[in-house]
Amino acid sequence: MAVSASGILISTILSIKEMDVHFFHYISDVNQKHQADLLAMLREEYQREEEWNERAFWKVEAAAQILGWKISVYDREKQLIRTFGNSATPDAKLMEDTIPVLVRGMPVGYLGIQHDDADSISLEEHFQIAHTNALQWTMLALLVIVCVISIFIAKWMSIPIAHLSQAALAVTKGDLSVRVPLPKAKDELYSLVQTFNNLVHNLQRQEELRKRLTSDIAHELRTPLNTLLAQTEGMLDGIWEATPEHLEATRSEVIRLIRIVSDLDQVMQAEAGELSISLDVLNLNQVVERMVDSMKPSFQQKGIQVTTRLDDNVWILGDKQRLAQVFSNLLTNSFKHTPQGGEVIISVEKKGRMVEVNVIDNGAGISPEDLPYVFERFYRGDRSRNREKGGSGLGLTIVKGIVEAHQGEISIASEVGRGTTVTITLPAAEGVS
Repeated sequence: MAVSASGILISTILSIKEMDVHFFHYISDVNQKHQADLLAMLREEYQREEEWNERAFWKVEAAAQILGWKISVYDREKQLIRTFGNSATPDAKLMEDTIPVLVRGMPVGYLGIQHDDADSISLEEHFQIAHTNALQWTMLALLVIVCVISIFIAKWMSIPIAHLSQAALAVTKGDLSVRVPLPKAKDELYSLVQTFNNLVHNLQRQEELRKRLTSDIAHELRTPLNTLLAQTEGMLDGIWEATPEHLEATRSEVIRLIRIVSDLDQVMQAEAGELSISLDVLNLNQVVERMVDSMKPSFQQKGIQVTTRLDDNVWILGDKQRLAQVFSNLLTNSFKHTPQGGEVIISVEKKGRMVEVNVIDNGAGISPEDLPYVFERFYRGDRSRNREKGGSGLGLTIVKGIVEAHQGEISIASEVGRGTTVTITLPAAEGVS
């Protein structure tokens, strides 16, 4: 409102000043034009008779009456011949111009013009007042319009800001379900509200994952610990004998605990970017073939066909043990979720400076709701399935950490009932063929 009002006020003042200047120039130009027309008329009349005559004087008198001037006609010796027009008022501001009347370049007489500027000033003041009043009324109308529009726009713009403020207050109190309605206009406020909603959504998702992580860690550790406690108490109470079979069951639970703790440690290292790997030049085909050969009996026993499609001499800089862990995890997932008679394909293809590895199965697939979260710690889409089939939920998190430690990328595409494709992209080793 302040900027608009200032602009209107400055424009009005400049318009008034500009009009004053141009009006004074206009009055001066009109007077000069009348003088030029009068001189032209007198020259024409003098040339016709070669002397001053009554016809010329009659025209001079008519001009003096029309223009309100006092006109004196002098001969070539500047002797007064006759004066035309009314006398000026006593307090009038007289402006007298003596102008030669030239015929063929020689003065044949002179005109003495006295004009009272009172009428002109009155006309100029009248016009100026009318013009100023018009601009002032226009300025007032514009100010009213600007104020109304500014108030409307301010209220319209403040609605999403007020909603944002209320939502932010709710978030500080722990309510992460709040969302701000998106404005209709896709402007800066739309982007701000959308960013805020995305931020709250991510906070809510992280909070849910944190709670799920706490619950899953507690569950993962509680089961083997309770088993160990029951077995130990049974042995102490004499219910169970410390036979090799019973001790082996206890050992299995201890190994399970060690595995969970080890997986958690690898996850923490991967998420912190501190996963230790040793980079050596290695043939990726050999790593894949060795892992497929070690797991092929399990696939054959279940009736799953395993196919490899490998380019020749695919070399990368990587850690053989870590990469074997990656392929072992991916093949294990495919084995668990591919039914009997299914097929698993693992391909290695060099594409320019990158190597692309695809692990494809035609198993159960992953639902669209679960797909964005498969790399989250302890995430399992089917919360009711047992750990034997679902695992600890840390495998893909570790796989992603290992791939990223090799400066690579991993992605998953899946469709329920049609299978899953895991794609890994790794930098190829330069200068090796």
